[in-house]
Amino acid sequence: QAAFDLLGIRYTGSGHLASGMAMNKAVTKQVMERCGVLTPPWREINYTAADIPRLTEELEVPCAVKTIDGGSSLGLALPDTREELKTALEDILPYGGHVVVEPKIRGREITVGVLGDEYLPAAEIIPASEYFDYAAKYQAGGSQEICPAAITEAQWREMGEATLRLHRALGLRAYSRADFILDGDGRAWCLEINTLPGMTPASLIPKEAAAAGISYPELCRRILELSLA
Repeated sequence: QAAFDLLGIRYTGSGHLASGMAMNKAVTKQVMERCGVLTPPWREINYTAADIPRLTEELEVPCAVKTIDGGSSLGLALPDTREELKTALEDILPYGGHVVVEPKIRGREITVGVLGDEYLPAAEIIPASEYFDYAAKYQAGGSQEICPAAITEAQWREMGEATLRLHRALGLRAYSRADFILDGDGRAWCLEINTLPGMTPASLIPKEAAAAGISYPELCRRILELSLA
């Protein structure tokens, strides 16, 4: 986006500043907290190989360890034990040694998209394996996606309003999609927001739009018009 801005090339979606903020998990977490979006408590850590023994004893498990600017579940680990935590820190170190660590929240994986100034119907992601990892996202049969999700209208509106609030707080434009974990007590924990969600006809935003009566060509047209505006 920054390169396109410098070259004067038009593009769809969010600008370079908003995209950079949303790509940084620690910055996104701070914005979530400021705009009242529920997110798991977190800690930002810069570490080297020499810090791994200390962090292995210091951090609570089970937890989620995420490289600060990773995507597509790369640079992500969900250790349950200290041995798994040590391995996770070793495996993620090549991504730069800058991570966000938060408690592992168990529950249903729900995602809600934004189009313009409105949120779309929610979708539930049911991975074939335990977690919605890289393989579940990109391999055929890796996950089942149900849209609209089998949740209450109140839960959908709570997550939709949170998505829209975060979208606006970060300065995103045209479209985005936020990911949540809906825990057993009915609390919706926001994990992150995607500034360039998948746009194949089988992707989540097009499925959510279809559930709202918006065809794929119409969705593309709206994104173009919102971006041009």
